[in-house]
This record gives sequence, structure tokens and C-alpha cells, in this order.
Amino acid sequence: MRRRARELIALLLAVLLAAVSCHVAAQSALDDVLARAGAMTSAGKHAEAYALLAAEEDAHIGELGYDYALGRAALSAGRPDRATIAFARVLALDPGHAGALVDTGRAYLALGNRAQAEAAFESLLALDPPPAIRAQLLVYLGEARAERRSGFAARGYLSLTAGTSSNVNQAPGQGLIFVPGLAGVVQLADQNIRKDDSFAGLGGGFEFAAPLGGRLSLIGSGEFLAKANTHESEFDVGGAAGSLGLARAGERYLVRGQLQLLRNTLGGSTSRDVKALSLDVSETATPAPGAFGVLFGFLYLGSYRHPREELKVYDADFLSGGVGITTRFDEKSTVSVALVTGYDQDQGGNPSGDRTGIGGRLAWERILGPKVRLGAVGSLITSRYTAFDTIFLTERKDTRGDLELILRYELAPKLEARFGASRSVQDSNIPIYEYARTDWWLSLWKRFN
Repeated sequence: MRRRARELIALLLAVLLAAVSCHVAAQSALDDVLARAGAMTSAGKHAEAYALLAAEEDAHIGELGYDYALGRAALSAGRPDRATIAFARVLALDPGHAGALVDTGRAYLALGNRAQAEAAFESLLALDPPPAIRAQLLVYLGEARAERRSGFAARGYLSLTAGTSSNVNQAPGQGLIFVPGLAGVVQLADQNIRKDDSFAGLGGGFEFAAPLGGRLSLIGSGEFLAKANTHESEFDVGGAAGSLGLARAGERYLVRGQLQLLRNTLGGSTSRDVKALSLDVSETATPAPGAFGVLFGFLYLGSYRHPREELKVYDADFLSGGVGITTRFDEKSTVSVALVTGYDQDQGGNPSGDRTGIGGRLAWERILGPKVRLGAVGSLITSRYTAFDTIFLTERKDTRGDLELILRYELAPKLEARFGASRSVQDSNIPIYEYARTDWWLSLWKRFN
């Protein structure tokens, strides 16, 4: 009996090993096919990439990575009918696969089925996707509506917020500062020492896209924010921003060029004006679980100007940019990583001189349930300045870290409650530029689209 049991166990192990070997071999073969097809796509050989993948359909049909690649290749090769079939298989396995949902809408557009394409894009916008994906969807939605509603696509939001802050004026916690150039200790003015307070805020914004013909669209946005402190009204903050530009949605990339305007207020009066030209590029796909990811990049060129006489010292021209990647760990988790750098050229006589900065940004979101999401955004920036500060007898160096956590709960369609917490810390070798701040808040967001 024992001998027969051992033989049975050995047989089961042999079958298991054989199955694992077959799976590994099949996966290796699929990876090779996907790599070859990807190289063809990168070289613009869309028909060849589709032919290669289509020839493997019997061997790999039903595998999420293969079906999504096949659908993308079919769409690029001018076979939207075949693309919709492949994307349907992806969505059968992963109903929340954003890439397949977006590309299904694009396939409907290519087939001339604008009503289904419009429905697909509207349903995705209702999920409040990240800005890069949202920009793509607005452009595609405008194209889907081109013949029936003048092609205009827009969305907007209003928000109400209440919270507390440990440092509304972003100032040092101590009033006594040792100044080497004066060989003594200086007492900071009261308004330059950390102040805690509660606050309430109102915000809103909109963005739109209107097709101009072909793959070109007119795009724009507007946003405002007003935040008032309970006691420290001198540090009430606000702002208004607007942008207008053009977008081109290609087969692989969405390219946007815009004029950006921003005005900040402090204590009820204008504190800073920003003008910039921006260019950003992102791939027109969303990552499948386990895939390498979707690449993006951005570039800004502009100026900071401060109407207040006491703030003109911070006037500067700037150039900043970055590159990054967005990927999915699984069907419910998305991660985005970006490397950023920037240069500010002093125009107002800043005692610290010009600034060069470099750092990184990490964003993560997890779907916890049908109505609940948890997100986190962290960044770390190191800045170096060129001028020798004759008061503090050194060249300024700062390191700033920011972390924000947001829990989002859908109360009703297009109505969301958000509970958030943030922590900002700036270390500097010049103590007057150091500060730490912790905020807690609760807000209601109403979307319109």
C-alpha cells in the first residue's frame, strides 16, 4: 500500500512539474512574441505587428496581456472590428481594465459608432481618472460628439473643505535665529514665526476639449481656490489659474501645448503672477497589470512676478521638466513615478541667487471597494542656490519633502467625500527657510460632466 502511495505521489509530482515547465515555456514564448510585436510597433510597422500577434491567437487566446496587445495592434493596423473583439476578452477577465475601456471607445470611433464611443468615454470620466488619462478622454469624447453635439466635451467640479493646519504661514518654529554675519542672535518678527489655525476653503474648476479637425483639438481649463483661516486672516490664501492650447491625439501619443496663467493671493491681495508655456506628452494607453507601464514627460518655461514691493526680490524666470512612468501592480493598484528638475534664474535680486532643483515624485492609488479609494502622493526635492549669502555666510541648500494621504468615498454619483492629511518639511542650512507643517481636512467634491 505504501509503495503504491509513493508511486502515486511521484506521478502527481511529475505531472505538476511538467505542467509548470509547459507554463514557463508558454510564457517565455509569449514574452518573445510580445517583445517582437512591440519592436515592430515602435518602428511603425503596425500591419506586421498585428499579423505576428494574430498568428499566435490559437496558442494565447484568453491571456490578458496577449489579448490587450492584439487589440492595440489591430487598432493601429486599421482593424477596429478585430480590436473590439480582443478588448472584449480583456474586459471579460478584468472589467476595470482602463486601457481596454479607453481603446474600446477608440475602436468604436474608428468604426463610426460614435454613440457607443461617447458612452464608453463618459463612463470612464465618471471614475475621475488621473489628469493625463482625463485629458485623453476629453479629447476623444469631443471627437465622439463631433457630429451630434458640436464636438464640445467638458467636465467640472466644486469643492468645500474644512480643516486645521499646524503652520499656516510656513514659518520656522523658533523666533530666535543665530546670524553668523551679525555675530549674534536675532528675534524674528511675530508674523514670521509658525502659527497654527483652522481653515475653510472653496474651490472649483473646469476643463474642455473641442475637435478642430483631424486629430487636433482646442483644449482649455480654469480653476480657483479660496482658503480662509479662522484667526490668521493675514495668511488667507487663494488663487485662480487658466490654460488654453492645442492637443493632438495620435495612435501612440497625446501631445499638448498650452499657455498657462496663474495668480496667487495672500491676505486678500495679489502675491504672485505666473506665466508659462507648457508641453506634455503621454502615451495613449493605460498600463495592464504586470506590463512595464505608460511613459509621460512634461516641460514648462515661464516667469514668476510679485506685484508687492516687499516680494519683488523673489521674481524669477524658470524652466522645469520631468519624465515618468505609470504602471499597475494589479487590477486595483496604480503607481506613478516621476523624476523632475528645474532652474530658476533670479530677476529680483534674491540674496540666494539662482536655484537649481532635482527630485522625484511618487503617487499611488488603491481601490478598496466599489465606492472607496485610498491614495498617497510623496515628493522629495533638493535645491541649491548660486549666491553667497553675506548675512548667513553660506550658499543656501534646501531639501523639501511632502506627503499627502487621501481617502475618497463616493456618497452618490458624482458626489464624493474626501478625508486627507499632509505633511511638509523643509530643511535648510539657513534657518529662516526651515519649516514643518501638518494639515488635516475633510472635503466634499461635486463633479459635473
